[in-house]
Amino acid sequence: MKSWIFVVLGMLFSPYLLFAGSVRLINNSPYDLRSVIRGADGTYLGEVIVKSQKETVWTDTYGNYGTYGGANASVNQNYRSRTPYTVLWYCLDGGDYAVCDTVATGAVVTSQGCMGARMCKPAKQEKYPPEPEGNYLHEAPLTPPLTQ
Repeated sequence: MKSWIFVVLGMLFSPYLLFAGSVRLINNSPYDLRSVIRGADGTYLGEVIVKSQKETVWTDTYGNYGTYGGANASVNQNYRSRTPYTVLWYCLDGGDYAVCDTVATGAVVTSQGCMGARMCKPAKQEKYPPEPEGNYLHEAPLTPPLTQ
């Protein structure tokens, strides 16, 4: 009977465990962006590049425990809270795009829903060789000679 209760409770709470320590990142901007995730105390937790109009899930549950830096980085500091997260969106050229703070575990963060400039510098246009002399598309067509 007790094992049956554990199975039922496990099935009820397993969806919540799937999102433990994760954030869904949606880039709904016209630019490819780099998102940096920081903990509540400002520590760097990770980063992901998200293509335009794509989404991904960042998670900290895969061997990242105890990776806080600082003066005594070798000491396991898991007692410090990592949540709420701060998600910083950057343009690929390094410019600031937007910032979302107080992001809860399992939350969905969109790049356009965060505060900031939400603009990147336009990509430099490629220089094409100059057009050849004359406009060959609009030249008068040759008419065949009239035969009598």
